[in-house]
Amino acid sequence: MNKLRLLEYNDKHIVYQYIPEDAGEPGEVIFDAITGEITIQKIAQNDESGTYGYKATRRIAEYIKKKNLPIDAIQAWY
Repeated sequence: MNKLRLLEYNDKHIVYQYIPEDAGEPGEVIFDAITGEITIQKIAQNDESGTYGYKATRRIAEYIKKKNLPIDAIQAWY
């Protein structure tokens, strides 16, 4: 489970914070509106393998494609 929070939105980029299992220091995912690239800027404390960050980038890419950017969201998978 990831907790996602929109931190910044402007013409150049979109920044989301992700918190794996809603614990520890958050990580950050940035979408560059000019290049269309989405990357993990900072890996979260509880994300040693990068799995949570990868899942966050995929979900945030979906939000951008649908032009629906929630301020707060929960991402869960089974």
